[in-house]
Amino acid sequence: MPAEPSPDNPDGRREYKGGNTLATYIIGGIIAWGLIGWGLDFLLNTRWLFIVGAVLGAGGGYYLARKHNLTRSPQRRRGDRGTNN
Repeated sequence: MPAEPSPDNPDGRREYKGGNTLATYIIGGIIAWGLIGWGLDFLLNTRWLFIVGAVLGAGGGYYLARKHNLTRSPQRRRGDRGTNN
């Protein structure tokens, strides 16, 4: 995936952000919801809520990445619809 220009860099350097941010959303969701599931497991004396929380966190992280257009190609993010991909 080619790098995109960043508005924070006035000299026009390009940075790679999409994959790192996508991974951060998914890993962050797994950690946050896994901890919530672990806490509920402790309170309710169960063992399966940790796994459910981790899976929901991964799905939620991917959903947020889709909402922020991190899983689309740079051409489609800019609105170039020249191809049928």
